[in-house]
Amino acid sequence: FHAEIVVDTAKVSAEMKAYRPIPVIADFRDASGGDTMKASIDANYRQIKQEILSLVDSEIARIKSDPKLQGLMKG
Repeated sequence: FHAEIVVDTAKVSAEMKAYRPIPVIADFRDASGGDTMKASIDANYRQIKQEILSLVDSEIARIKSDPKLQGLMKG
């Protein structure tokens, strides 16, 4: 099997000139240029985990206080 790759360099160059840079959605650098990605991700993880625990606690309290839903709880 033999193949030849034909590239229209003029067309590719014209396409590349129309490229736009990918926008920065989140910058994980502090004011001095230090990398803060791990700290940001860890903080987000802890916040989400805390919010889920709070949601679970409030739903358990709601179920326990509603006579129609109390049967959903064990014991």
